[in-house]
Amino acid sequence: IIFLDLDDVLCLSDQFGSREMLKIIQEEVPDRPELWTGLVDAAAAMRLYELHTEFMPWYVISSSWGTYLGHAQMCQVLTRTKLQFVVDNMHAEWRTPRALSSSRRDEINWWLDAHQAPGQPFLVIDDSYSGTGLAYSPLALDGHVVLCKSGYGFTKKRLKEARYQLQRQLGDKT
Repeated sequence: IIFLDLDDVLCLSDQFGSREMLKIIQEEVPDRPELWTGLVDAAAAMRLYELHTEFMPWYVISSSWGTYLGHAQMCQVLTRTKLQFVVDNMHAEWRTPRALSSSRRDEINWWLDAHQAPGQPFLVIDDSYSGTGLAYSPLALDGHVVLCKSGYGFTKKRLKEARYQLQRQLGDKT
């Protein structure tokens, strides 16, 4: 399982942001085709795809986007930003649960408590800003969190870290 944040992980543009995307999806402003090509950083998406082809994970959206988008809308956004592989591998419980004042860490733990198969490897890919509460959490200390630096996203270094953490978890099962 990969718990996937989007802003500052895959979406790095100052010019094309999630606020505008939400307005387009909710039909508050006209569609802008250039938004869909600029919303997701191509290099970060390619690195996620590399991780995907190696481990074939299920995805759970831990991003705040899951608060504002329904399943069909999320699939539309991911498809239009060339992340079809995420759509094709979204877990049936595709987003983390939310509460009024919940933290990202709480939401991921709630999801794991309700849906994780015993011994199932998982990784949280988030950013250091929205994933602040994850940094020194038991999830991070146990090697389940990769935090991307805001503005840099899912870099080669973070890909290497993600691979290591997933390989370690798979090795622990043998």
